[in-house]
Amino acid sequence: MNEFVERFLDTSERHYRSDSAPQKLTDAARDFQAGLTELMSQTASATDQRGYVEATVSLGRTVVKTYISPHAMRDLDAGELGEVCVEAIAAARLVAAEQFTAQVGDFPDRLTHLDPAELIRSGRV
Repeated sequence: MNEFVERFLDTSERHYRSDSAPQKLTDAARDFQAGLTELMSQTASATDQRGYVEATVSLGRTVVKTYISPHAMRDLDAGELGEVCVEAIAAARLVAAEQFTAQVGDFPDRLTHLDPAELIRSGRV
């Protein structure tokens, strides 16, 4: 699990019901957001099965760049080229998703369904 995620979860657990909870949780959320933004800007690359096109995407799944080999331009028609481009992008997005999951890990169930507005209304924060 990534360090910024661990810090966020630890702060959430320790300060959940304390008097300093609002400020501590706000600071932890800002730190988490900054870490997540940095993580989402990392990239992953993959190629289509035949190696004609290489796609690079951010961990946020945005296409950063593609490389089309000269062989693709020579060997493929427009439709086939489009197909291998889509295949390379899909493969790169799969790699990015795996990297993201490996770095972030799983959130505890009690936090995935947490509604901050409900916590404030209930007075538990």
